Amino acid sequence: MLYRPLSLLVSSSIGGPVALSSGYEYCKSSYRGRPLRPGRLRPKLSNPYKWVASQAREGILARKLGGPGFGPSDSSKSGSSGLTPLSITRYDPTKGQVELTAGFPEEKFLWNPDIHPVPISRRTWGALTYFLIWVSMAFIVPSWTLASIGLLLGLTPLQAIFTVFLGNLIVVIPMIIQSHGGARYGIAEPQLTRTRWGTYGAMFPSWVRAVIGAGWWGIESYIIAEAATALYAIYTGRTSTIAYTVAHFQNYPFVLAKDFPSIFWATFVIVIAAQMLVFYLSPIVKSQPALRWLARVGGPIVMIAFVSLWVYFMSAAGWSVNLSAISGQGHFTWLGFLAFLNANIAFWATMALTMPDYTRFARSQSSQTYGQLTMPFLMLAVAAFSVMTTAAAYELYGKVIWDPIVLTALYMTRPLGYFVLISIMLATFLVNAFANAVGPAYDIANTFPKHMSWFKGSLALIAIAVGIGAWSYYGNAYSYITNWLLTYGGLLGGIEGVIIFDYAVVRRFKLDLADVFKSDGIYRYWHGINPAAVITFLIVTVLIYAPLPYHQVLFNSSWLLSFTVSGLIYLPLMKYWVIPKYQPQLSGGLLRGYLSPYTRRIFMVESN
Repeated sequence: MLYRPLSLLVSSSIGGPVALSSGYEYCKSSYRGRPLRPGRLRPKLSNPYKWVASQAREGILARKLGGPGFGPSDSSKSGSSGLTPLSITRYDPTKGQVELTAGFPEEKFLWNPDIHPVPISRRTWGALTYFLIWVSMAFIVPSWTLASIGLLLGLTPLQAIFTVFLGNLIVVIPMIIQSHGGARYGIAEPQLTRTRWGTYGAMFPSWVRAVIGAGWWGIESYIIAEAATALYAIYTGRTSTIAYTVAHFQNYPFVLAKDFPSIFWATFVIVIAAQMLVFYLSPIVKSQPALRWLARVGGPIVMIAFVSLWVYFMSAAGWSVNLSAISGQGHFTWLGFLAFLNANIAFWATMALTMPDYTRFARSQSSQTYGQLTMPFLMLAVAAFSVMTTAAAYELYGKVIWDPIVLTALYMTRPLGYFVLISIMLATFLVNAFANAVGPAYDIANTFPKHMSWFKGSLALIAIAVGIGAWSYYGNAYSYITNWLLTYGGLLGGIEGVIIFDYAVVRRFKLDLADVFKSDGIYRYWHGINPAAVITFLIVTVLIYAPLPYHQVLFNSSWLLSFTVSGLIYLPLMKYWVIPKYQPQLSGGLLRGYLSPYTRRIFMVESN
């Protein structure tokens, strides 16, 4: 493995220098009390995480990074070791990835072994893993019902399908840019966000993500309970009760809770308890093997189930359906189209923020990029399946039923119905874990790192989810799009605008990795908060949510408007105020990016 030539020796608090080079330790005196000959190489570490953790416990990695030109610190304040970031930063130019060979145990709030950058040798996830993650997340009930909102807003079936694709094509762009930081530096979203919002200010966007994730967690848990109750109705032969309610009640996601309330809510509690058990058995410190295994196994199963649902009804309809038969559910307006487009962007906007939690394990940039570029096409396929299946069911039974759970319970044969419903439960659990639990629970735990593990953070997430009760929005299309998707889309657009414009324009994808974990580093800004990010977010929030003239136009444009405006506000604030005042060691401009001397040496970039 080729690395940029840097200083390889770092001081040890228990003897002579210890070096880490491509996974080897160079020892001149001793290693954990065992004498070694000068210059002897120890074999490659089988578990770099355990090594970092053990060295932190023994005080070996305790150090204060610094040095002239590398942030606010100078060599006189860098501790007994006198190290600079160059001493511990490794860049692999063949992969474009960076790692750190030392930790910061003295930074109790900003560092622990769990959030230390993943060693390059441990970044093993390929494109197939990311593709299967998106298969398991795209083939879910909310994705299936998404196109129906467009019809209610007056779009034709084809227009609704195209808008679903367009919205997801737009959001995958910032998603891949944000994912780039995780893949390059091996760090998760909360640590990556420190570079844009400040070491302590990063807690705010992380908590916004956590609360939105908790809302989605509640919705998806509701859907799991809905599918389980449908299994009960099929098994007990009580689907006629569902048919009667469907004939007199339009909010289909509430049908099963209305027909079997005691069974449904008891199942809902069991679903929550079961997910708590899986979280407990899949700790983050072990790279969550259970969740990764479920993604690999569950993705193909879920895809087969949804294709089976489509084939069953299309074949029953003779493979010929009239899509216009389910049109005309609303009056088309450009304002409605704008709302539907932004709702589709907001649908996966949480993942546009969250994906570094997973791409930190990426083998390369191409792995995460190619794996994720399939997402818009997967959403396109789900929308097309949904529209055609609903049209086929309408021709067969005279009812427009968008909810695949209700459709399966009423009309599919029992064995196939069991398979589809169980697959829906698996798919919904997977997206609940990957999109709504792992990252948000991590955000909550990261706020109180001394007192909360990731599992305790997941328990707090569940409590927030139950308190929000976001499933109450899901049953009605207008409430779902207005009170949920567009509302949080405006918040995420402002946050992600700051994040993307900072990383792509201000930093040009090049960060001071060591300073991410330093309380007095370059990302301290003003008391640990980047004032440009805060001011930008406040202005955009007022623009989207305040009762200003043309409020409906602004609100329906929530994500696109907040994302674009945040960039227009943030860039001049950084150029003319924050960088000169709080990051004077940076040089450059918006056309070429602002870099520190340390970063220029790491990436071999010439001074402007």
